[in-house]
Amino acid sequence: MQAIHYAEKEPDRFKRGRGWKVNLFGQNSDVPAKDLQAFRIDMSANMQLDGHFHIVDQFQIFIAGSGTIGRHNASMVTAHYADHHTGYGPLIAGDQGMSYLTLRSKTDAGLVKLSTPNVREQLKPTKRRHRVSSHVVLSIPPVLAHIEAPIIHTVMEEKDGDDGMTVKVVRLGANMETSAPAPANTGGYYIIVMNGSIVHQGDAYEPWSLLWVCHDDEAPMLRSGEKGAEVMISVFPYWDEWMRNLGEE
Repeated sequence: MQAIHYAEKEPDRFKRGRGWKVNLFGQNSDVPAKDLQAFRIDMSANMQLDGHFHIVDQFQIFIAGSGTIGRHNASMVTAHYADHHTGYGPLIAGDQGMSYLTLRSKTDAGLVKLSTPNVREQLKPTKRRHRVSSHVVLSIPPVLAHIEAPIIHTVMEEKDGDDGMTVKVVRLGANMETSAPAPANTGGYYIIVMNGSIVHQGDAYEPWSLLWVCHDDEAPMLRSGEKGAEVMISVFPYWDEWMRNLGEE
């Protein structure tokens, strides 16, 4: 399992176009690679990102501000999933801007706008899954700390043919633990700390820290800190041939 403290990366935020970016796992690249890639994007007020696709599967977790993604509202906290080579968007920030985490199990080569000439020639076979979760409301501090038993609920249901893809939310009271899902037969998953803290190898990971569980890892234990924890678990589908081979040359 790999882990990153958000607080250690946040000071490195940099300007990118009309918005800002914080790299968490990996870095900017125009070449696909087998390495993890995760970052935060902060869109300025009323900024728009036109419809596009990526060559890797990805989740986006909307964590601040508000706006829309296609026909769907996007606000704290909402998850969006898109398969590789599957168009979505536009993303449009509201008057107060919009922030989201982009989470990938492999490094992308950069977006391809749907307005690109002959864009269909760049598409590859894919299941074209494109989903938005139900909205997640975070607990106020005393309610979170006093949860008496682990609460686990699903905010993006796995459907037939989804190959393990789902999104779950786990809520833990103070100093509580429960097992995370088994990653076997999936494409691995990110654990996103949304509230409180998760303790891993003696360190407390606070919002918006990330932990990555590979498909061949053992299911980890989730242990909350003194204030409890609320985490989102974004489970990637089992890799198809494209995702298995990407970056392996």
